[in-house]
Amino acid sequence: MTLLTSEHEPGDPARNQADEVTSEAGPPWTPLVGVTGRRYAGPTLFPQYPELWEGAFVDVCVQMYAKQIAAAGGMTVFLPRDSSAEALVQRLDAVVLSGGADVDPRFYGGRVTEDTTPLDAEQDEFDLAVARAAIARGIPVLGTCRGHEVLNVALGGTLYDHHLPGHERRDQPAGLPAHRVNFVEGTTLCALYGEQAQVNSIHHMAVDVVAPGLRVAARSDDGLVEAVEAVEADVLGVQWHPEAHAAPDPAFRWLVDTARARAAASHELSGTR
Repeated sequence: MTLLTSEHEPGDPARNQADEVTSEAGPPWTPLVGVTGRRYAGPTLFPQYPELWEGAFVDVCVQMYAKQIAAAGGMTVFLPRDSSAEALVQRLDAVVLSGGADVDPRFYGGRVTEDTTPLDAEQDEFDLAVARAAIARGIPVLGTCRGHEVLNVALGGTLYDHHLPGHERRDQPAGLPAHRVNFVEGTTLCALYGEQAQVNSIHHMAVDVVAPGLRVAARSDDGLVEAVEAVEADVLGVQWHPEAHAAPDPAFRWLVDTARARAAASHELSGTR
């Protein structure tokens, strides 16, 4: 028998740790969170053995995502692009669209510039498909940095595809703050973080035209869109890297809590996983 006890709405940061899906037979049920990644040619990662790795590729999922998801009470699985995005999403309780390279400008009508990083259209197509499938299924989605941009493009928005002064801070550890963001009152992210927060900044692209169905949830002091969220779905996108924070980040707690509440509400659970 599965029980859900909560006096708060799903995703409310005031939810107590006791407000979890639990089972009489074991510990709280653990949502399965799929995380996208990136792919490198084998010789690029292992240049000392070019012949051995010739024609092979290595998929990378940054460990910080798994650590934050585990701290929030979830379990991570990497999403390889060799599988169907739609089929993968059917087995998941939540999705994180991770950081990475620039989104190919052809997906939003942009242009390649001298600041564009090496592109990977196959990864873009997969990540866009994962985003759309997850939103269609109604499971919670969190996009970070590139993933925030992927969310916007997946729903019909556009990106700035040129250098953004002051936002690409690669001269310090990723966990250190680089600037302030100001959250919009009444948004989920404002409830999670408060009116303002200091965040890291490792991007040179950003949201330009916000996609239909999304709303701006935060801006930096220079007016740049730093976060978006869906108007009628459990979808958040942040331009920074919350996974790099040393302490458990509220965005990941929101993701896991919302996945757990959704599963209980839709009677998808018959016990523990």
